[in-house]
Order: sequence, then structure tokens, then C-alpha cells
Amino acid sequence: MVSFTECFGGLFSKRSTPKQIEPDSAIGGLLQSYPANPVQHPELNPELSKIASNLETIIAFVNPKSGGQKGRIVFERLKNYLNRENIFDLTKGGPKLGIEKHKNKNDLRIIACGGDGTVGWVLSVLDEMKLENQPSVAILPLGTGNDLARTLGWGGGYNNESMEIFIKKVIFGKIVKLDRWSIETNLVYSDQNEIEVKTSSDAKDKLPLNVINNYFSIGADAKIALDFHSAREKNPELFTSQAFNKIEYAKNYSKDLLNRSCKDMLQDITVFECDGISYLDKLKTLNSHSIVFLNIPSYASGKKPWKNEDGFEPQSYSDGKIEIVSFQTADFMLLQIGVHGDHITQAKKIRIKTASPLPMQVDGEPCFLQPSEITIELKNQATMIAASEENALISACIQTTCSYLCCSTNPDTDDEITSETEDEDLFDVF
Repeated sequence: MVSFTECFGGLFSKRSTPKQIEPDSAIGGLLQSYPANPVQHPELNPELSKIASNLETIIAFVNPKSGGQKGRIVFERLKNYLNRENIFDLTKGGPKLGIEKHKNKNDLRIIACGGDGTVGWVLSVLDEMKLENQPSVAILPLGTGNDLARTLGWGGGYNNESMEIFIKKVIFGKIVKLDRWSIETNLVYSDQNEIEVKTSSDAKDKLPLNVINNYFSIGADAKIALDFHSAREKNPELFTSQAFNKIEYAKNYSKDLLNRSCKDMLQDITVFECDGISYLDKLKTLNSHSIVFLNIPSYASGKKPWKNEDGFEPQSYSDGKIEIVSFQTADFMLLQIGVHGDHITQAKKIRIKTASPLPMQVDGEPCFLQPSEITIELKNQATMIAASEENALISACIQTTCSYLCCSTNPDTDDEITSETEDEDLFDVF
């Protein structure tokens, strides 16, 4: 792939090479030298010093455990563009202290460096704090699926791209609103007027999350994810490589497909209402094995289950509606070649009642849930930063014959980073 540096090389070829300064620390000798921090050393980095005031309003939260070595490397690289007190390790107290420290800054911009779970964590803390001026959140994707990052234009994973260009995207990115959905559960019990309810000692009373940022699902895909997570919890020493993880995931999928173990799974859904209209008969007609509720278009590492078509409004993550699609187990393999799910509807409020424990997942976190009544409705909207292609091109103009070791390809660092790349979802095995 041709880099922005190659595309725009020569535009600023007369720019002098900035002096280098030694970092406060380095990771195993991987990063030997850094460009001058534009906030602390404006005279040594005149290009970025022009936007030093913008850099002061950016804070970053990094999950150093995300993406293998990449999380720690990103933490170090950010030190060259932001003040040290603007960068926070999420494993040391979470995001609240950092937000509290900088909450009074005008146009505060937050970089969430990690997977979709890291982004959700930051958004949940912002909910709790109820700030008068909501900060906007950008994403540096370090997780596996990174579906929210893909939707907002940040890509499927960080692979040694220029940190300088990324920072410019954060500054000049488009401010957008992201719908966030509350999902509440209440246990269902048998009574004289109800269908008999079955319970299980293995099932949970609550879902792992109570807010949907990306998607929620019931059925086959959640079962496959749950089987995988259960196996990993029992024998964590076996799940140390991505290759093994994908093989194990494929085994679970193949077993369910061949045994047709999911074909009657959703028969114990007794209520399925969207905006007050029952779609239970439609579920039975489609012979659904899995139902997916999409807040964003990207699912399972960039797959697109929903297709805009006549009779439905164009899909949007900020319209107060959630898209609902149906799958059979075999359809998950076909997602790889662009096949879409069967459309059920778009809705503002959903009510579901189950009569037996069913596998479910919220934003990739699976569980086996006791019979419950589930309600999904709009909670609020988060303020996000989208990285548009136009802004990427504008920001590339500062990146020409870049001599910064942390921006350009470095043989020593490049191999280390790409060897830890884990931006493929387990569904990609099919």
C-alpha cells in the first residue's frame, strides 16, 4: 500500500530535519529516538508547533495490554505529541481521574487507544460524570474486531501508521453523534397464565453490559462465542496464539453447523415486539437461528449484515433507530463474501421475552441468560470524532519526507509491531 508520505513526497521537500531528543523511556530498545515534543520544545518542531494549542486540549487513554506489544508502543509514541500529563494508562485507575483533571478545557478531545471494550469504558465513565460540555472521543484501534473504529473511519487496527497524521485527524476530524442504547433485563418466572419457564444453574441473571454501542445478538453467533470463551476460561494456557484461537472457533462453528444444534434455539422466544408491533411470526417464517440488533453497520470485524434497500430508511448510527437482522448458522460463513442477513425491521424500542435460557452477547461479551424480559431503547448520544478521507489527505500534507523514526517505517520497530497484529476477528477464520 502506498503511504501518504510517498503520495505527497516533494511537496515540502525543503523542510529541514527536526532535531531529535531522547525519550524518557523506551520499550526494550525498540524506539531509539523521538521527534521533539511540539508542546515542550516548540523551537525544535515548528510544523506541529503551529497547532500546539490544539494539542493541549487532547488527552489519551491507552490500554497497554491491547494488541500485544502495540499498546505499550503507542503509549510511548504519544509522548512525542502530547504533554506527559495528558496520557493515561488505563490499567492504573481507569479513565475517570484523567477526565476529571482536564474536564474544564474547551473542546476537550479524548483518544481511546484500545479495542471496542476500551471505547465503551470511556463512554460509560463520561455518562457517569454527566459533564456539561461533553468531550469528543476519537479511537486508535488496538483490539480485535474494532467495529466502531471501522465505522468512524479509524480503520481495523493500528499497524505502525504515522502518529503525526493520526493526531492531525483527531484535531481536524468531523464531530458526529453516536446512538447508545440501554438494555435492561428482568427475570421471568412461571405462573398460571404464562408458558412454562425453564431455568438453568449455568445461566446468568444479568447481561455482562447494560449499554449497546455496537450490537446485541441472541442465538447461534452468541453460542459460538460463548463456547469459545468457556473453553478459554477452563484452559487459558492453550489459548496463547491467534492461530489456535481461530482453529478452536472454527471447530465450535462447524460442530454447531453439522449438528444443527441451533435450529430450534429461538423457539422459546415468546414475545418479540418492535415499536409495539409483534414480529414473532416473521422470526418463525425465517427460521431464525440468530437475531442481531445493529447500532452500527460494521459487525464481526467489518462485515455488513444490513443492506440498504427499498422499504427501509438508510442505515445510520445517529438516527435513533436500530437495525434488526436474522441469520441461520450457515449465513455467518457467507458474510465473508458479502451476503447480508434477512431484514426484520428498524425500531426505536424493542421488547423481548424468553421462556428458557438463551446465549446472548452485547458488544462481543457473551453470556447464557436466564429466561428474561429484555427492553432496548435509546439511552443517549455520545460525541465522537470521525476520521474522514478528506481530513486524512489534508493532514498528510505535513507528512512528506518524514525523518521521524516513530512516523516512518523502521526495520527494528516495524517487524515487532506487525508481528503482534491482531485486528482480525475470529469470524475471519471462515
